[in-house]
Amino acid sequence: MNQENLKLFSSFVIIMILQIFIFNNMNLFEIINPSFYLLIFILYRTTFNKTSLILLGFLAGIIIDLTSQSYGCHTIATITVCYMRGLIENYCFGVNANIGKVMLSSVPILNRITFFLIIILLHQLIYYSLIFFSFNFVDTIILYTLLNSIITFIVIWATTKIFYDIKR
Repeated sequence: MNQENLKLFSSFVIIMILQIFIFNNMNLFEIINPSFYLLIFILYRTTFNKTSLILLGFLAGIIIDLTSQSYGCHTIATITVCYMRGLIENYCFGVNANIGKVMLSSVPILNRITFFLIIILLHQLIYYSLIFFSFNFVDTIILYTLLNSIITFIVIWATTKIFYDIKR
């Protein structure tokens, strides 16, 4: 196991433990529950295998579903985000999308914010659409998606600034 795979595995374990024991138990106003584990998919290196990203998304989703009893909604949302990640990267970063450390250097902050927000909003929209699964709850789906996306973005952005040293 090389250094990068060991770093990815240890980050995965730490982030999943934090999600399960801290963020899954955080219910602000009975609505907001940050999805901190999306940090795994945001920071996944573009030089790694796309199939392993989808398998990692499945594993993360199924672990969160089993611990929070959400009936596969996290799994479907994470697999979709992992599948769409390449398109989102190309949209946000353009020609720089194939560079290995694209988010860590030489990319305007607006592109990184857009990348973070699209992944978070897409995940939350799919997740809450599956949770409520009715057109009668469109307003609730939009409210939950926006509130949870804002809080998740703040938590993930602060974490990347503190621990992963994303620079302008």
